[in-house]
Amino acid sequence: MPKDTSVPAAPSAQGIAQATPAQAAPRQPRPPRPAVRDTAPATMSAPAAPAVDEAPIELRFARFVAAMKESRTADAEQELALLKARLPAGSLGLMRAQAWFDLRAGRDASAVDLYRAILDRMPGDEEAAINLASIQSRQNKTEDARATLDAAARLQPDSAALRAALAQFTPSARQ
Repeated sequence: MPKDTSVPAAPSAQGIAQATPAQAAPRQPRPPRPAVRDTAPATMSAPAAPAVDEAPIELRFARFVAAMKESRTADAEQELALLKARLPAGSLGLMRAQAWFDLRAGRDASAVDLYRAILDRMPGDEEAAINLASIQSRQNKTEDARATLDAAARLQPDSAALRAALAQFTPSARQ
């Protein structure tokens, strides 16, 4: 039976003045209420509130990059999950991080989709074009890889990285 925790209202000054000893009904003492037992085992406690990630986004990205460079896949995946919790799904930084993680994990289809989405938003992006071309090359889609790099190089004519990557697919440049 639940314990009565309601607080009785304080009588008004007028109500006190009107009550005379003859009018006031004597209060009968209440019978004692049985104690309410806590039926939860002693080892159980209330679930803790989820921890709030207060680390700056830049620090999360730095930790992700370090973990990726050091091939600490589990750490990179954890940092990526924390980034996903804090950034909108369409975030370019999040798309880049996920694409890189998928590329390293051998999930080519997902990486290709993400790199194409990045190139749709940022035509000529070096990193996306080079990584997409590397996947296409690995899949023996040499013409697709060359077209990806050529399109990016036309938009970024001063990019040495794109020119070097494109040269790998140009027969005359390899001789």
